[in-house]
Amino acid sequence: MTKDNIMIAALRLFLLRGYRNVSLVDVANEIGITKGGIYHYFKSKEELFHSVIDYLFDHFEIKYAELFSKENSFRGILEFMLGGEQEVYIRRLLNIKDGDYRASNANLALEIMHNFPEIQDRIDHGQLELKEKIKEKLENAQNAGEIRQDLDAHILAMIILSISSGLNILGNHLNTPVMHKQIIDSLWQLIGSNTLKE
Repeated sequence: MTKDNIMIAALRLFLLRGYRNVSLVDVANEIGITKGGIYHYFKSKEELFHSVIDYLFDHFEIKYAELFSKENSFRGILEFMLGGEQEVYIRRLLNIKDGDYRASNANLALEIMHNFPEIQDRIDHGQLELKEKIKEKLENAQNAGEIRQDLDAHILAMIILSISSGLNILGNHLNTPVMHKQIIDSLWQLIGSNTLKE
């Protein structure tokens, strides 16, 4: 059993049940080792939690670096951010069933906000960096004629990031592929350069 196996199992349980409702025994049982096997790598549940959150952030940073470094159209970026691909990525990484992740993710986010200010600081910093990357891509898309030039890229980046965050906490009946497509299409009607009146 590797350290990565422990972290993936722990992160899956933390996302599904929340920090308080998961013990090291739960993590050990999830992967078929003893609690002592976890102590070989981590001194405490809190240290394990910090490590798994870093693990998740590191994976997302790599994913976003790939997304923003490619010559993707801005529409392609919207489809990743607002089309449910982030959730699919996490579910595949952690082997979580469809629909299990979303509601529990909101609960874990609240636990982090109230109990782990240093993790919340990293989240906030990551969101600011992501907003700047979106803004830069928006400005490039405006210069290329893909996005309306009369829009403020900074404000639009904040709106897109807010929609993306909000989609992560919607219930299953609202968070469907059809709804994602309608959101992307509606937003594109508002910001795409072909929407400008002559």
